[in-house]
Amino acid sequence: MTSILPKNKYRRGFSLIEVLIGMVIMSVALFSYFLINQASSSQSMDAYYEFLGQTLGNETIEFCQGMGHAWALKYMEKPDLFPLNEWHGVLDRSIFSKTSYFRECDSFERMVNMSKVTGGGDGILITVGIRVKSGNKVRAWMSRTQLEFATVVMEKPAR
Repeated sequence: MTSILPKNKYRRGFSLIEVLIGMVIMSVALFSYFLINQASSSQSMDAYYEFLGQTLGNETIEFCQGMGHAWALKYMEKPDLFPLNEWHGVLDRSIFSKTSYFRECDSFERMVNMSKVTGGGDGILITVGIRVKSGNKVRAWMSRTQLEFATVVMEKPAR
């Protein structure tokens, strides 16, 4: 059989092999895009929750520093605002009004320790640990399991 159309002059379109090769190239490009997007999202969520944990730890440190040495000494004897040496939910025993915290702060637990230190003046070592509550979705996003903060509140020297 002979064709009425001249060869190669009016032949248009793609062969099946060309279409399949194009689909493979497009699928590799889309898969790479989604992998990069997922990694970027994961890293940004890790940074967000890490920042939130650091904010909660620094809040406690700054509060204790602002209250001073005399307050810390009394607080060690009779803690009422937040418990010492035990894990507790940040919003369960919040330092400030619950409305001043992000909702995600409820995903964290805090432990505050206070101990006396001497040498070159009397002081109180305050350490704060922040971790994600067990069984919480934030644990899947954060790369670190616990954050630690510490400061020393020194007694004012007599003048």
